[in-house]
Amino acid sequence: MESILQKSVTLSELVDLASFQEVCQSFVELYRIAIKVFDASGAKLVDAKVPDELCGYVFTFAPGRQQCTALVNQIKSFAPESPEVTEFNCFTGQRYKIVPVYYDHDCLGKLVYGPYIPAEQNDLPASVTGLDVGIDAAKLRASTEQIRRVAEPTIQRILDNLKKVVDVILFTSYKGLLTSNMHIESITESYNELQEKNRQLKESYERLKELDKLKSNFLATVSHELRTPLTSVIGYSEMLLEGLAGDLNNEQREYISTIMEKGDNLLQLITGILDISKIESGTLKFSISETRLDEIIESSLSSVRPQAVKGGITLAKAVSADLPPIQADRDKIRQVIVNLLGNAVKFTPKGGRITVSAETIADGDAGMGGAQFNPFEALAPRWVKICVSDTGIGIPKDNLDKVFETFYQVDNSSTREFGGTGLGLSIVKNFVESHGGHVSVDSEVGVGSTFTLVLPVDGKKPEEVPVLVDDTRRASAAGVGGERNASVTGYGKR
Repeated sequence: MESILQKSVTLSELVDLASFQEVCQSFVELYRIAIKVFDASGAKLVDAKVPDELCGYVFTFAPGRQQCTALVNQIKSFAPESPEVTEFNCFTGQRYKIVPVYYDHDCLGKLVYGPYIPAEQNDLPASVTGLDVGIDAAKLRASTEQIRRVAEPTIQRILDNLKKVVDVILFTSYKGLLTSNMHIESITESYNELQEKNRQLKESYERLKELDKLKSNFLATVSHELRTPLTSVIGYSEMLLEGLAGDLNNEQREYISTIMEKGDNLLQLITGILDISKIESGTLKFSISETRLDEIIESSLSSVRPQAVKGGITLAKAVSADLPPIQADRDKIRQVIVNLLGNAVKFTPKGGRITVSAETIADGDAGMGGAQFNPFEALAPRWVKICVSDTGIGIPKDNLDKVFETFYQVDNSSTREFGGTGLGLSIVKNFVESHGGHVSVDSEVGVGSTFTLVLPVDGKKPEEVPVLVDDTRRASAAGVGGERNASVTGYGKR
């Protein structure tokens, strides 16, 4: 593409026409000689006139009209080939000077100075007095009195001054135009570079999307293929433990128990990968029905109770008696609570405490919990709030906004103490938000963490979820949770 600095510039683009016309008009008023300016294409830019009764009178005769028209066309079509001034003589005895407008060796146009009558001319030429039998010589002479008579040396000085003024105007205008064009060129170059980088970035983004899709498909396929034989391993392990293949000694039972436990952990991991793949691909299905949270919470606690007992951790629950059933996918909500409880067990040391609480809240509660509903406001939106609190190791404040990211772990080193893939909390967030709910976390290192879920009772949209600023000290006063001050949610992913 041609640079803007390489493009030719016209006279009309170069000068400020209003100012240029004022300058020309001032010369006309000073010397009483007309000035016309044309650009290189022949377009008229300036037409500063003076009264000319001679031309007007001559033009009323057909021969005069023909000769005037021919002269005007000749002057208009004249293309200067050098900076030299060219002279045109009119049959009326008047004279014109054509001054080429040059800048930087380029002809930008021409300046027509005239008409005027040379001072050495004493009488009208025969070419005008004999123009027509009906022409009035006395009237011709009277019409020439208002035309400026000037000696050639004077005309030369006037033109020299006019050329200097025009040169200054062109120099100043070109300097400003060059500065502007350089600025535009710089911006254009930067824009082109940005466009190219944007194109490359878009291509990279499309490739990454394709790779991400391939990754998701690969994970989904591999996970699905692994789950079938793994289910068989777990099933046969259970049958062996139940003695269906004969009696086992204690050592054999211990080995098979380890196989079943590790197989179950691997199955959970594979299930998590499958869920994430379905979430990313948008193929995850939800089966919404009336669901009782108290039953789900009890079932979830039963699932993690063996690990909690093994780790010397106390499990507690505080579920409001008037907790209503909600419209939700029972299995998905159970998985959410199990994931949070599993995290809590994993990161809570021996002798710690994990509490699950659930209550209803209203929009007007402003996050204080336990509000009494007005029976006359039955149409007011209601929400259930579920908190999973622990007295575990806690999460640093600068990691709280990252724990729900896929595959993120607070300690991602190869020597980390706690295992996991970093999928648990990402699944929690996606499942809760798909129900039109909200999940958040609050934590203090060495004190513990609280994950808070807010779910609509009757299936509200995500934008209708109230933003809570909870304080677990209220729950503590009611015998729920520990004595730490926590709200909202949690920590490293399982």
